[in-house]
Amino acid sequence: MLEVKSLEEHKIYVERLARISFFYARKYLLPRLPDATLAECIRDHTPLLYHALFHYESRPKWDDPKSMEILNKANDCAAMPPDEFEETMWNFIADYAHERAEWNYPNGVGVAAPPSWHCGSLTYDNPPPDSGGVVKFHIANAVGPHSIFENPDYLPKCLELLMAETEVRFGSTALATSTWLNDRPRWLALFPDSWRENLSPRVENPIPVWSVASWGQLIDSRGCVVPEREQAVRETGVLKYQTRSSKCSFADLRHHLQTLKS
Repeated sequence: MLEVKSLEEHKIYVERLARISFFYARKYLLPRLPDATLAECIRDHTPLLYHALFHYESRPKWDDPKSMEILNKANDCAAMPPDEFEETMWNFIADYAHERAEWNYPNGVGVAAPPSWHCGSLTYDNPPPDSGGVVKFHIANAVGPHSIFENPDYLPKCLELLMAETEVRFGSTALATSTWLNDRPRWLALFPDSWRENLSPRVENPIPVWSVASWGQLIDSRGCVVPEREQAVRETGVLKYQTRSSKCSFADLRHHLQTLKS
């Protein structure tokens, strides 16, 4: 039987996310983004500040004093080789990172979905006036340590709830998201043909975003970083699944979900 990860495992999760953020930014992002500082590479393209240190309130600028202290230190150490940079930066934040892990643990990935999430393992942004009826949604795991795919009825019910709620609240008629899951057949099977037709294309040398929309593929259902996946990124500089966007109408999705039941 799967067990919810322990606090010690959560601390390891935080360390692994922080370390891969430092290493990846120094070894791979800095050469590929010649107009960016190392601090900008870390801030904009790694999970360090939001998913490892849980600096939620200051996103996406991360101009709070602690974030700035870490980013300034990164710039000061930018000439170091990647391995030395990783070790130096981890030692610089280790005590603080462990404190943040203890604070976050009750709502940690694989432990519990954030309390603000609306529809099981899905949540949505309140659409702006010019949304054209499209509601943007995000994916987490509210059933950890189990996978969101374990029960085949689970994600369809989450999608149905999301559509019903946003239709009533905002008059939404379509949904959209950007995620690495859009590069996986198991996720795409939940959606109609129009979702696949609207998928953004795969690109060469993609640059990841800072969120789990890119980096979630390194994390298992218990909320732990999978060592083999992390090591592959360290060796190749490539996240296996690309972050891709898509959308479809509620009508198309409802029809498709109905066919899955039959």
